[in-house]
Amino acid sequence: MSELKTLEARLVSITQPRSSAAEQYRSLRTSLEFLGVARPLHKVLVTSAVPESGKSLTAANLALALAQGGRATLLVDADLRRPSQHHLFGLPNLTGLTSAVTRGGELGQYLAPGPLAGLRIMTSGPIPPNPSEILGSTAMRDVLEQLEAEADIIVLDSPPVVGFTDAVILSNRNDGVIYVVRAGFNSRKADLKALELLRQVEARILGVVLNDLKQPDESLNYAYYYNRRPAGTP
Repeated sequence: MSELKTLEARLVSITQPRSSAAEQYRSLRTSLEFLGVARPLHKVLVTSAVPESGKSLTAANLALALAQGGRATLLVDADLRRPSQHHLFGLPNLTGLTSAVTRGGELGQYLAPGPLAGLRIMTSGPIPPNPSEILGSTAMRDVLEQLEAEADIIVLDSPPVVGFTDAVILSNRNDGVIYVVRAGFNSRKADLKALELLRQVEARILGVVLNDLKQPDESLNYAYYYNRRPAGTP
């Protein structure tokens, strides 16, 4: 089990569990539970329009919140361009998703224990020269299918939508997409383009997380909100 001192401090779901930001992640967890009543959510993709929007932190904190809620959770770093989950959790990244896809074998060897008993993490593994081809491969589909038997829910951190096809490829292999926007950072043009690309492949957009929203009298730099949007709307 990971030592708390190795965790990124912004993993507030565990480092600052009583903070307002941590409570927002628990609210996000509850929203997903309601959304999954009519149509179960086994695999959820977290993405954004552009880099530095906070998607990886959102994926990590959501996975922690789900594990805290009693769900057997897998966090998979499917950002094969700028992976960060191993940094956030203080884990080695010698093997991981790319190893599982290219080498095969028992998937358990590529899963690391998280800081909570209900959470396991699959880091990205070595960065490949062809991320889109890896993520779109039959072997990747098979890995995702096998991982479903390992947990109640899988949270996948993916590259940004604009500029790469990776997230678009993955979006229709998952049960829904959480779209992350950083307050005062994303451009409306980029967000509209990203959402249109996701709509074109009929991705199920579960909602939008607005993060890094500064508030008066708030000691944390991060505030997260979840607002449900009908699928296909900005």
